[in-house]
Amino acid sequence: MPSKYFRASKIFIFLFIFLTASLWSFSPSFAIDEEVIDRYPSAEPPPQEMEKREEKEHVFYKPKERLEVTAFADVQQGYDNNVDLDSEHHRDGFLQGTANLDVGYEAMDNLKLKGGIDIFETIYYKYNVNNLSDISPYAGFDLEISPEIISRNRFIFDYFAYPNEKESTYAGIALTSYLRHYISEDIYHEGGFEYLRRWYPDRKRFLSTAVKGNKDRVDSRYRVKYNVGVYTERFLVKVSNQLSYNDSNDLYQDYYDYWMYRLKPSVMFFFTDKFYTDVSLIYKYTWYRNRTTTQDASKKERDNTYMLNTSLYYDISKNITFGVTYSYSENVSNDPFQKYSDSIVSGGIYYSF
Repeated sequence: MPSKYFRASKIFIFLFIFLTASLWSFSPSFAIDEEVIDRYPSAEPPPQEMEKREEKEHVFYKPKERLEVTAFADVQQGYDNNVDLDSEHHRDGFLQGTANLDVGYEAMDNLKLKGGIDIFETIYYKYNVNNLSDISPYAGFDLEISPEIISRNRFIFDYFAYPNEKESTYAGIALTSYLRHYISEDIYHEGGFEYLRRWYPDRKRFLSTAVKGNKDRVDSRYRVKYNVGVYTERFLVKVSNQLSYNDSNDLYQDYYDYWMYRLKPSVMFFFTDKFYTDVSLIYKYTWYRNRTTTQDASKKERDNTYMLNTSLYYDISKNITFGVTYSYSENVSNDPFQKYSDSIVSGGIYYSF
């Protein structure tokens, strides 16, 4: 890999060590597939919406506000300099849209029922084989065990479609359960477990002989998380830690069986009440059980992925926000065919109510 990419990796490693040592917090995510959120960070609500949701979690529902509905949508124009995440660096513009509807109902003083749907769409203008659609309806409940401890539980259905590449389309379910503990008014931590199951209706699994069988490919993923959040007047500091294991019924080299550790520190800073920034770093370490490198069959593949996302936002009004985002990602692998770098620039309008 060119030396400039190697230098960038060293910078990322230093920043991760610095932030990890000094900041620990949590960044909530949509029901949308996490890999989409990592690559296209504007799939998350704008920062002021994230903060409002955190505050609502903290105060729970006021007695007379039993039903609450929130919604969010954005439309963005972007440019991607490596659409296929490979060494060829195909470049293309894209149109991106996100929408979310969240409904909460206070069934009892300590029980809040939750439901909603998340939608994410990306349309590339030239390389439209990469167009994707992620639709995720969800339901669940939040149980206030004590004033300081809340149990959050969700059932999510996820339909992730590549309209022009049917083999990559999947449907799935996710079960999540978390306990959040408020250490103080401005500090909380949270731990939990997630189970995801995905099936690919247009992709048959490979057998150990590299011959396709009659059964569809099915993946099960097990994930544990620990997160902490810190709030000040101008700063919101968050970090998410997670360890996951993916187990697939694809038998050839156990190609999709792997362990992955993901670390995401993020910092939001308000320059003024209307102008603010959100910066996040993501590190992923993936080690495959039996997948070997393409140049040396005696070595198991190991990937280190580094991502930097930075956004600037300006509140045009109470409900309308303008935002621009720059994202850089780099995968450093012991398999040369898995090495890549990618930059994405996007900007658009966010609307929430």
